[in-house]
Amino acid sequence: MIRFFGQPKYSTANDTLGYEFFIRQYHQGNWVFPQNFNQFSAQQIRDLAIASIKALPKNVALVSINLDQIQFIRPDFIAGMAQVQKACYPVEVVIELTERPQKVPLSDLIDAARQYQANQLWVCLDDVGTGDNTIRLANALDPYVTEYKFALQNFRQYTDFSSIISPLLQFWRQYAQIHHKFFAIEGFETKAELSIGSHYHADVMQGYYLGRPQLISIGCTQTQKKTDKVNKFH
Repeated sequence: MIRFFGQPKYSTANDTLGYEFFIRQYHQGNWVFPQNFNQFSAQQIRDLAIASIKALPKNVALVSINLDQIQFIRPDFIAGMAQVQKACYPVEVVIELTERPQKVPLSDLIDAARQYQANQLWVCLDDVGTGDNTIRLANALDPYVTEYKFALQNFRQYTDFSSIISPLLQFWRQYAQIHHKFFAIEGFETKAELSIGSHYHADVMQGYYLGRPQLISIGCTQTQKKTDKVNKFH
């Protein structure tokens, strides 16, 4: 069994904007990170997304769903996500293209992004500046991308965390501004870090300090509801 966990997204004014969905699999009494995302069909993800979005509060403005490169370009996922958008309007469905390299041709990513946009879906380039989500890909997908997301957690292993992220944040904030894209920052873990969001004019913020992922309940048993939190999502 699979379910979505939703992590809240906020504006710098602390207004709730929506959720990012993380798929998790129920195994031996716990919700776990799937070992292979390709085991789930586009129809499974589509049906689960529709049910999960409809279970959210009525004031939710947007929901983002992560797709790896291989999923992103598949016609059945493109069609399935288009159906999610139609079924859940006026909620804005955002497709987050993950940074994980999967050797997908650039031309295929461009064509898929164009199709998502044509189906009124936002495309977000996730974790910019890491993996395959470099400036090269950002330039190539520019006509079809709505949002860039910067992940603070990707740089926490460095002792000089602040000095490393400052120029990167400045670059991507400026790039988003020049190209008229929304700019999101995720990974806030302390109150002090919230100043980063306002300093770099983030349109969207999320992180453990603001809210941890919680199970989107669409009919789980009482036993499963007791394990509705997952401690590690990064």
